[in-house]
Amino acid sequence: MYKIVALLLMYFIVACNSNPKPVKTQAIPSIDTADFYPIAGFIASQIKYVDLRNFTIQKKTGTAFFTDSCEISKDSFLQIAGTILTKVQNWNRLKHLYKESVFQDLGTASYTINYTALSPSTPIQNIDILLSEQTNILKRLFIKEKINMNDTAIITQYNWIADRSFQINQSKRTSSHFNAESKLQIKWD
Repeated sequence: MYKIVALLLMYFIVACNSNPKPVKTQAIPSIDTADFYPIAGFIASQIKYVDLRNFTIQKKTGTAFFTDSCEISKDSFLQIAGTILTKVQNWNRLKHLYKESVFQDLGTASYTINYTALSPSTPIQNIDILLSEQTNILKRLFIKEKINMNDTAIITQYNWIADRSFQINQSKRTSSHFNAESKLQIKWD
């Protein structure tokens, strides 16, 4: 009987002291799960908001020398607003090229979310979003894009006011100091 207990005790000691073989594991690639504010969803909902209603849509264009105003169709609105939506969708795919910062602005009772490009060669340089402090709903959106073509710098500022209007302001500057500015405002409120 003592031999059986001694034998079982030896098996138990050997089993406890044995080193298990290491299991080979593969590293799982990390997935970027950082969420930016859903700007594309906001613009798409704004476009749908206008498309589903019978608003009178006004288009105002201008330069340093003249201003023109006219009423436009929903199709024209959809085309112009669609260009902004496309830019934002492309930006969203490149979010890893931007740094996000958030701060509370007591003067405007809003939170400001800022996305700044990490590289000066990235076309969209800045995006600022003003969210209502009470509802966290987007009130205003500002997008600054800078494109260099040969000796010309084209700076485009997109401004969107929720449920009311958007603007596209563009400035072209050449190395020979030639400046040209244009403004486009679409209003539906």
